[in-house]
Amino acid sequence: MGIFFYILPKLVKGFLNQSGGSIMFWESLALKFRNVPQNAESVLEPFSREMVQKLGEDLLCVAVYGSAASGDYIYGRSNINMLLVLKEVSVSQLKQIAVPVEKWMVRGFASPLIVTPKDLERSLDAFPLLFTEIRDNHRVLHGEDLLKGLKIAPGDLRVQVEQFLRGKLTEARSEFLASGESLKTFEDMISKSFNSVVPLLRALLSLSGETPSIRKDVIVAYAEEKFKLEGGVLTDALRHKMGLFRLSDKHNLLAYFERYMVAIARLAEIADTLEVKK
Repeated sequence: MGIFFYILPKLVKGFLNQSGGSIMFWESLALKFRNVPQNAESVLEPFSREMVQKLGEDLLCVAVYGSAASGDYIYGRSNINMLLVLKEVSVSQLKQIAVPVEKWMVRGFASPLIVTPKDLERSLDAFPLLFTEIRDNHRVLHGEDLLKGLKIAPGDLRVQVEQFLRGKLTEARSEFLASGESLKTFEDMISKSFNSVVPLLRALLSLSGETPSIRKDVIVAYAEEKFKLEGGVLTDALRHKMGLFRLSDKHNLLAYFERYMVAIARLAEIADTLEVKK
């Protein structure tokens, strides 16, 4: 039953997109059935307590990160991201929390990131962007803060930022071809993927010597100014992602697509030529 309500919004949205029905009413109904919290704060401590109850002393740290930590959580649109640090991770431990985690995922949680102290130590060069974001935007709910002292090499971070920005370019080109003249799938791609652009902007600001905010709207506006991007292009992508309007209601999508591509290409070029410590 829980998984049914997890996929219900996607099924309803697909059906209504084809039939022309009202998406907002049915998505709202599905969120209520799933008991998705309007305020993420109300469910963080209950989640943490259940994980402590299931894992006991093996659980060293429970932390929230992402939009629920920064204050950017949007009801019905944001996931709740959690990190669990265990002494060691075994199949029996995963089995202990599998059913509770499924229950929390129905309520809007992402599957938690589960690591050991050794993972934290040895994975920073492999996932510099992820752990930079977690280090700079988290709150500990249980145990010791094992995240605040993570040391990420600027050179590793620069390479991954450039890699992901160039990936955004190729993704957008593919969506253009898949969309045909309507560009509707490009619009949906922006809605789904723009959250992953914000950490790239924040990392690029940090690598440029800035101390960026953790608030998405502030990061995007400052990045547009700092990197001399066309004002409003990325800001409108963020507002579209937040559900404040649809890009197609404000822009000619073909013209907007071209401006968006110019902005991402400029950011990739900046990341490529930025000189940082190895």
